[in-house]
Amino acid sequence: MAFVHVTYLGNIPDGDLLGTKAGDVELVLYRQGDQVRAYQRRCLHQGADLADGIVSRGFLVCALHGWRFRLEDGALDMQPESCLRCYPVRIDGDAVFVDI
Repeated sequence: MAFVHVTYLGNIPDGDLLGTKAGDVELVLYRQGDQVRAYQRRCLHQGADLADGIVSRGFLVCALHGWRFRLEDGALDMQPESCLRCYPVRIDGDAVFVDI
């Protein structure tokens, strides 16, 4: 795996989501202050785009059917053994890199 530049910190609204790609890998990024988390972009349920979702009370919520994934580890709240794939993130200055 290798860290790939995906965006700049300023492009991700604080407390919000941004959909992006790194090569063939679709990602959804979540920013809280100067921290960024990266997850697979498609919901486990029916493949909805999680970048269209919302963040609420520590969860990334799918816009299609309301499935909720914990921000801390991508685990589905009603079935924690089912998880979104999470990717390591590195920030260098304003540049955001994801290890894919």
